[in-house]
Amino acid sequence: MMDPAEIPQRVGPAKESCLYPETEWHSPKWTSMSKVLDHDDLLIEILLRVGFPTTLVYAALVCKRWCHLASDCMFLSHFRKLQPPSLLGFYLDDIMAPSMSARFVPVLPQPPELTIVSCRAASFSLGTSQGHVIKCWNGRLFTLHSDKSGFTAAVHSPLCPEGGMVIVPKSILEQNTCGTIIPKEEGHGFSYIFMRVVSTNETMQPMVLVDILQNGDGVWRRYLSLATDQLSLIRWDVRHVLIDDKIYIPSALHNIVVLDLTTSSISTIQLPQGVEYGDRRVVLAHSDGASGMYLIQVKELQVCIWLHKGNNWLPVDTICLRAMCATLMMPSCEVEDEDAPILIRINQLWVSAEFLFLEMGRCTFHLDVKCRALRKVYEKSKSDESLGHIHPFMMIWPPKFPALKDDPARNVM
Repeated sequence: MMDPAEIPQRVGPAKESCLYPETEWHSPKWTSMSKVLDHDDLLIEILLRVGFPTTLVYAALVCKRWCHLASDCMFLSHFRKLQPPSLLGFYLDDIMAPSMSARFVPVLPQPPELTIVSCRAASFSLGTSQGHVIKCWNGRLFTLHSDKSGFTAAVHSPLCPEGGMVIVPKSILEQNTCGTIIPKEEGHGFSYIFMRVVSTNETMQPMVLVDILQNGDGVWRRYLSLATDQLSLIRWDVRHVLIDDKIYIPSALHNIVVLDLTTSSISTIQLPQGVEYGDRRVVLAHSDGASGMYLIQVKELQVCIWLHKGNNWLPVDTICLRAMCATLMMPSCEVEDEDAPILIRINQLWVSAEFLFLEMGRCTFHLDVKCRALRKVYEKSKSDESLGHIHPFMMIWPPKFPALKDDPARNVM
C-alpha cells in the first residue's frame, strides 16, 4: 500500500504532538470540533468509519495520539470486521501456457482512495525470465520461475517491495515432486508451509514432506516426513486449506485427506453425498471465525455451500444464478444450444468463501456470496485457447504505519 514517506506533508512551527499546528484555529467551530477529536472514544468511532486502510495511514500522520489509536491491535481487529480488505483485481496466468505472462486485471470501478495501490499492483513485473503466478494472498504473490538451472520459487510483495522476497530453496523443489505453499498468519507476519509428496524408486510408499519457514526466521526447516498411501491420489487442481494446524487435502473423487501437523497423523473425510470433484466444480475454503471448513459446489445454475463442523456436513446456503445470469448475459457468454445445460466452472474463490470467480463461456464473473451480486469482470478474446487461472489480489492487511521515534516498542506494520 502507499508508503507514508510518499504522502505530502505540510511543514509548520514545532509543537509537542501535532504535526500540523497551523490548523489549530481558535474559532467556536474549531473549539466544538476539538471537543470531539480530543475525545479518544469519539475519535475511534470516527476512524472506524473512514472506509479504507489507506485512509488510516493518512490519519496516523496527523499526530502521535492519532497514530497510537489507528495502529492499536484491538482497533484494527474491529476495523477489519467493519471494513474488510478490498479486492483490487486479479492476476491472470496459466502455468500450462509458457508463452502467457502474468498480468494484472483491475476490478472496476475502484474508489479514488485505492488508485495508487492498484497502480502498484499493475506495475509489478516478473522480469524477463519465464515466470508464473501460482497463488495470491494478503497482497503477496507466490511465483515460480524456470530457467536453465531449474525452478525458483519465491514470495513477492508488490505493495511493499522494500520488504524483499521469501525464497523457497531449490533443494525443496526437487524432481519427482508435487507440492504447494500455504501461508499461515501469525501476529503481524506470516509463516510459510511447503508441503510436497515425493515419489522415488527407493521408497515403496509416497512420502509427504513438510518444510516450514517460521515468521521472523530466515531458514526453512524440515517439520514432518511421513510415508503414507493415503496421499497417492492427491488432487493438485483443487486448493488445499490450512485450519488449526491441519491441512485439508482433496483426494480421489470423494475424499478429503486431513494431515494433522501437531500429531503427525492422517485421517479422511468423505464429501457430502452426491458431491464429487471434477471439472472445477468443487472447492474448499476455511470458515470465518470457526474451526470448520466450507465446501462450495457449482451444479448447473446453483451454488451450494456446506459447512463441515465436527463430523458432519451441514448445508448452509444455496444461491440461484438463473436470474442473475439472465440479467447479465451477453452474446459472447451464451451457449450455442439453448437446450444444453450452461457449463459453469469455479476458477477461484477467496478465503471464507466471501466471493467466487465463475467461468461461463468466454466470460468470467465475480460472485459476491454475501450480497448475492454477480458482475462480469473479464472476457477472453476469440484467439485465447483458455482463460488460465485467476489469482485474486486483495488490499494488504494490516496497513503499514509510520514509525514513532520515541516509541520503539510499538509494532510498526
